[in-house]
Amino acid sequence: MATQELTDKLIAAAARVFNKDAAGITTETNIAEELGSKSLDRMGMCAVIENEFDVVIPFAEFGMYKTIGELADFIASEAE
Repeated sequence: MATQELTDKLIAAAARVFNKDAAGITTETNIAEELGSKSLDRMGMCAVIENEFDVVIPFAEFGMYKTIGELADFIASEAE
């Protein structure tokens, strides 16, 4: 999957899970500060990543990724 396509899909997924406008989400968006830190939303995002990208991200490790861009880089590296 191309980087831009992956990023676009990840932004769309984050918008759905965190109930935000996708137009306001970029690779620089801080997940915890700008999208939210509720455990339920983070679990939902882990599930979406697993289902849409076929990449497993343990819930305990999700918080290691501060921005959407960092999360996209992780998904890209795991999907190779």
